[in-house]
Amino acid sequence: MKQIEWKKIMFNVLKIVIAFAITMAINTNLDKNVIKYDGNSVMYIMEFIAVYYITSAGLKKVDKRLVIITSILAFLAAGIEVVGYSINNYKNLSGIFETSICFRKSLISFVGYFCLFDIINIIIFNGINKIKQKDLATKKECNKRNLLIYWIIIFICWMPYYLNYFPGLTTSDSMLQIYQSLGISELTAHHPLIHTLFIGIFMNFGKAIGSYTAGVAIYTIVQMLIMSLIFATTVYVMKKRKLPTFSIIIALTFYSVYPVNPLFSLMMWKDILFAGVMLVYTLFTWSLVNDTEKFIENKKKIFFYTIVMILLMFFRNNGLYVIILTLPFATILLRKYWKKIVLMYVIAIITYIAVNTAIMAIFNIRKGEVREALSVPMQQIARVVSYHKSELSQEELDNINKYIKSDNIENLYNPVISDPVKNYFDSKEFSDNKLDFIKLWLRLFKKYPVDYIESFICNSYGYYYPEAKHWVANRTMEKDEILYLQSKPIIEINLVKKVDSYIERRDIPFISMMFSIGFMFWLIIISLGYCIYKKYYKYILIYVPIIMLWFTTLASPVFCEFRYVYSIVTCLPIVTMITTKNEK
Repeated sequence: MKQIEWKKIMFNVLKIVIAFAITMAINTNLDKNVIKYDGNSVMYIMEFIAVYYITSAGLKKVDKRLVIITSILAFLAAGIEVVGYSINNYKNLSGIFETSICFRKSLISFVGYFCLFDIINIIIFNGINKIKQKDLATKKECNKRNLLIYWIIIFICWMPYYLNYFPGLTTSDSMLQIYQSLGISELTAHHPLIHTLFIGIFMNFGKAIGSYTAGVAIYTIVQMLIMSLIFATTVYVMKKRKLPTFSIIIALTFYSVYPVNPLFSLMMWKDILFAGVMLVYTLFTWSLVNDTEKFIENKKKIFFYTIVMILLMFFRNNGLYVIILTLPFATILLRKYWKKIVLMYVIAIITYIAVNTAIMAIFNIRKGEVREALSVPMQQIARVVSYHKSELSQEELDNINKYIKSDNIENLYNPVISDPVKNYFDSKEFSDNKLDFIKLWLRLFKKYPVDYIESFICNSYGYYYPEAKHWVANRTMEKDEILYLQSKPIIEINLVKKVDSYIERRDIPFISMMFSIGFMFWLIIISLGYCIYKKYYKYILIYVPIIMLWFTTLASPVFCEFRYVYSIVTCLPIVTMITTKNEK
């Protein structure tokens, strides 16, 4: 009896310590110029009491496996919060390490955030467990009529955007592809050829009828139909596989009225259709892990799954990396059928490489610039020059200038965007002297490792730090002096403009997180953590392609480009709601 009482006392002490740590973290100002707490406030006591009861509720039902997994997730999240704050505000780690006061404050925040995120994760996991124990699955049979209804609902919800932003939305990338598709510019592999040719179908039709604007308008409608059909199919599959009714409602609502979806359906970007194909690939993967033996024996499913993988690689260059990096996970998680799995993936990869190589050779298409894949090393070298130019020898500066053709690299360098430096990078010099460039990069890394680390984080933190801010999409058509494309709204709808305006806002609690790449990434990681906690190991494969795509964006030229990870948005209902599926 005494031992039980002692455990209760220690457990209550633990809850008090956790509540205190969380309260301190909430009120710790991580600004390195602010030293003191404003502790003379009754709000501290109010927060402590509220956090204590939340902590008590969270710790009511825990087990060792739950604590380990939620603690790992909390450790990652707390680290991202502390590091992200420093990078976001100072573009370096001085907010953590500049002074002992900065370090102590960061440590206090880290511990508090860790406790907070751990409790929240435990509450989420236990909440999902309760949902799964209830029979909340949809009872009604699902048929093709449901698919048609979902498709109509989504498309109708998107139409006001089309009327308001007619004939569609373009950027400089869009115009480059339009010019290439019409033969105005040289056709290159900088953008996916399949997407450029797809654009060409509609632009050449517009040319034939004497209106390039009509070509854009038809392209936009077709893209809207394709994307809304893919989203409707996703909701249909969720219903067919007996997910809870509330999950289906959330998914349908998300695809219909989440403003980024209709806005992006109007964008002439390769990323949009790629995100649609990624969602189809995720649906097929779900089918594969749901009943692997039945899937493997179905030749029709294998054929279409292979085709989808090929399209994924054709619609964006890093699709190849997604498939290659997913293959080892597929063979391990589905090892009983590893031979057929490897065969599917290898056929898809070889077909893509063969067809792509043949097309490039037949039409003499120039490859994309190699500098597009070198944003990380370019930014790291540029940062060293920017912060340590006086410390570098003339020989080192001359070697750097061989590759980055500018005497003002320190003025070009932008910590979060590589384009200013990338524009001066000599791809030919790099291709002729790759080994020398690697040696130069390694020598500077040995001398300035912290700058290299800070450079990498600066150029990628928007993909995992929820508070990062960046634009999401433009609302106009790129000006051009050749085709004279321009926006001509059919009806100006104020409600669309009002809703649309919240996308770029970051000053409204809760709503701002709806448009945060970092927050969406956290949701996926938490869902993945839950699958690991429940030992749904096969289901990990559903998450792998999305996470592999996310990894490739860490080497992208922009620190927080929404369109690069739009696939996360399209797949979000699947990877989060799949955890609510009843185990029976």
